[in-house]
Amino acid sequence: YLKFRNTARYCLANLGDFDPNCDCVAAENLEELDKWALTKLDKLVKFCKKAYNGYEFHMVTHAINDFCVVELSSFYLDIIKDRLYCEEATGNRRRSAQTALFLIVDAMAKVFSPILAFTCDEIWQAMPHLESDDARNVLLNQMPGSFEDYCLDDAAMEKWSIVMKLRQDVNGVLERARKDGRIGKALEAHVTVYGDEAVKNATDDLNMAEICIVSSCVWAQPEEGAEVGQGVNLPGLTIGVSEAKGEKCPRCWMHSTEADENGLCKRCAAVVSKLDVEI
Repeated sequence: YLKFRNTARYCLANLGDFDPNCDCVAAENLEELDKWALTKLDKLVKFCKKAYNGYEFHMVTHAINDFCVVELSSFYLDIIKDRLYCEEATGNRRRSAQTALFLIVDAMAKVFSPILAFTCDEIWQAMPHLESDDARNVLLNQMPGSFEDYCLDDAAMEKWSIVMKLRQDVNGVLERARKDGRIGKALEAHVTVYGDEAVKNATDDLNMAEICIVSSCVWAQPEEGAEVGQGVNLPGLTIGVSEAKGEKCPRCWMHSTEADENGLCKRCAAVVSKLDVEI
């Protein structure tokens, strides 16, 4: 119960400035990671509808809990924090994440409402709505439809399966580097990955630093003096962790070798320049 409620709170906390009637990002413009999350959501909704039809309510409960724990909390929600907190407020990258969060919390509230009626209606009263929805009570609305327009194909999902395994392997070496005193927080780390070409091909077009929540992540041999480990999920990989180079950005906490006179990284400097604030 608490995992579901806390997941909903995370979504709601990041939808305060989001109007789904005008701020939703079109499927073709969504970030690929957000499409991955909505592909998982589509599978969840289809599974739960089938379980309801068979009166297997416990299957609905287990499926939603697993979705909150495995797909969301330990992977997706952790990665998108930087986009939600540090990107331009109305920019496509942040709005893309908000679109996914809205569709996720909207669908989960509707799907779980026959079982967890009061909590789901509490969520419903706190969230923004489409004009086509009945805002009075979650139970006055239809179950969510298909999210196939947002879904990735099987090849893309297989790629993200590799990415998840790689992230778990990187986290293992990061934890050892923390224990050995080489780094403090993960954002103080520079990560190198080397080995399996299939893994390299799967991650070539992705920002692995963002996915692993480190300051930089490159495909190269470990640096001299780095904490080195082998992949567990992907045994053909050699992973190195060393201290990130450059200056720590006071806004996003990532280290950058291209900081401006205020110490801001290029991304944060561009965002701040559009704000009506004095540094």
